[in-house]
Amino acid sequence: MFPALVADMNIAASVVQFLRDSDVDVIYTDEQDWHNLTDTEILNRAHAMNRFVLTHDSDFGNLAIHHGQPITGILYLRPGDRPSAQVITDLQDLLDMEVDWTPPLIAVYQSGRLRLHRPRRVTV
Repeated sequence: MFPALVADMNIAASVVQFLRDSDVDVIYTDEQDWHNLTDTEILNRAHAMNRFVLTHDSDFGNLAIHHGQPITGILYLRPGDRPSAQVITDLQDLLDMEVDWTPPLIAVYQSGRLRLHRPRRVTV
């Protein structure tokens, strides 16, 4: 089952609508008026809600990997400068795949290839 998502502001509204039409639970940052939040704040909110961040922005992965920011998950779609129709095609491919979305997980999808990285959990 596809994870619940927070779609970053760089995700097109038509992509969010496609996911919702596909029965994916998506919160869209544009609809939440989260425009002024930093990437860290978005990650924190998504994590508190047990959601993955859907993004075209590599900064989220850097926060998780290099800065130890706690995450539920990040779904990073590369590259980010493609038309929405192509992004939707990629997401349809992902919806058709059997993927273990168990957190914490960073998933990078590009050109039909899915790479998964499971960062170590930080315990305090």
